[in-house]
Amino acid sequence: MSTHTKSESGKAKADTQLTEEQRQHHIEVAAYYIAESGGFNSGCDLENWLAAEAEIDRLLAEGKL
Repeated sequence: MSTHTKSESGKAKADTQLTEEQRQHHIEVAAYYIAESGGFNSGCDLENWLAAEAEIDRLLAEGKL
């Protein structure tokens, strides 16, 4: 059972919010690894970026990043 109060939980979440610059950096890194796992196939840049963006946004929404 958690001993955190509601206000402590809210504060912890606020402390972990990323700036837009930090979010973009995470997306860049994730897109690189997605491209790497696909053998750096040419023509997949946008697809890789969108997949990375979706993954980072999902992790942020779940409070895992």
